[in-house]
Amino acid sequence: MCEEIALHWTEYFKAIGPTIIAVFIAYVAYQQWRINRASLREKLFDKRWQVFKEAQAFLSEILRDTKYSEESYWKFVDSCQRARFLFDKKTYDFLMEIRERAVKMRMYKKKLDGVPVGDKRNKLVDQEGDELKWLTDQIDRLFEVFMPYLSFKETD
Repeated sequence: MCEEIALHWTEYFKAIGPTIIAVFIAYVAYQQWRINRASLREKLFDKRWQVFKEAQAFLSEILRDTKYSEESYWKFVDSCQRARFLFDKKTYDFLMEIRERAVKMRMYKKKLDGVPVGDKRNKLVDQEGDELKWLTDQIDRLFEVFMPYLSFKETD
């Protein structure tokens, strides 16, 4: 009778053993997935942070000097191109609008050369001022737009 109980008990162990091993393997696989995901998020964060810093530097230069250099413009353009692959369409469109408005601001400034004082010059100055104001207002908005991508919440 003792042999039957011992045999019966080992049969249960044989049946439960593979299940326990499978659960353990699933747990290890889940932990590996989490580590890989965290690694990806870290790599994405670094790339996204770079785009954010370049956009912030571009807008800060405009705020400080009321103009921008060719070097900073092309650096910002490069950031916009990288942003296409790192962010959603809304964020990319926001950066492209900054780029477009910066070009308009420069265009109005260039049109001012040689234009005498008068209504036409006043209109160009106002248009340039409107673009400059819009661009400087975007510095605060930049934080709002990039926050979902640079916070440490697991949303990606």
